[in-house]
Amino acid sequence: MPAAQRKRVNNPKAYQGSSTHANTIYLQPLLVTPVMKITVRVFGELTETIGNRHTITLEEDANIGNLTRRVAAQTGQRRQGHLGEYRIGGNELAILLNGRNVELMQGLKTRLHDGDEVVLMVYTMGG
Repeated sequence: MPAAQRKRVNNPKAYQGSSTHANTIYLQPLLVTPVMKITVRVFGELTETIGNRHTITLEEDANIGNLTRRVAAQTGQRRQGHLGEYRIGGNELAILLNGRNVELMQGLKTRLHDGDEVVLMVYTMGG
């Protein structure tokens, strides 16, 4: 390890890997991926298929598409791109991020932040 990258540390639990030189231990810091927790609330017919509330942990740079795939995986959905019988990212399923429709934002590419609340519900029509 080049001398410029070496760091003397007092807390070995926060580091991985090591090398020794002249009775000094040099360690490399662990790489930790920041995570965020998103609350997902489900309404309407979709609750029968995937339940009514989930707390999902995602990597910090995740978006709505990542979230819906994770919800699908955790609830045993087998049909890719769908939650139950409803297609994700179309006119069958409303996705709200903190009360705003993601279709009016960046759709499935809308970025998420720690503590966000996402609502999933089926569009209903009637007359």
